[in-house]
Amino acid sequence: MRSSLWREISVLEIGVALCLLMLFLLSRTFLETIAAIYMLVAAMLFAALVQARMAAACPDGFDRRLWLASAIACLVEAIILFVDPLLGGYPTAMAMACALAAGAAARLTLALVRNHAGRAWLYISGTVSMMVALAIGFAWPFASILPAAQSLTLDLLAAATMLASVTGKARACSK
Repeated sequence: MRSSLWREISVLEIGVALCLLMLFLLSRTFLETIAAIYMLVAAMLFAALVQARMAAACPDGFDRRLWLASAIACLVEAIILFVDPLLGGYPTAMAMACALAAGAAARLTLALVRNHAGRAWLYISGTVSMMVALAIGFAWPFASILPAAQSLTLDLLAAATMLASVTGKARACSK
């Protein structure tokens, strides 16, 4: 019953990510963009919560640490976007890139080392996160915040899809 709730939250997050992606594609004003970024922050907080729940439910200590690292990285990303939604400063952008890379590394390690339920989605989510981290790290500053926000939304969509596929299967995170 409880895992069903978390799966439904993950599926809801997929819908939120798709709506945010559409909003970023259709937004025309600066205010719409900022509002969408703050909605992205809220969705990232939910993703961190679901990943923390996965960490708590996973019986293996190594897997638990990887899920927790991914959750903390997602939480840091949300805090960075909340404080500086435009990623205006170079240090802020680099902190975001590092947090994204850390979360991606945790998910990719989990996929590589374990025969985890939803392994393919772990690969996709980790790869998308790493690409977004590299895009922000090497191609900053963007001419506008929209490409970064769209990239972060794609990252959230990949992570939400991965979480929907593995939620309820946490007991299966075995060697």
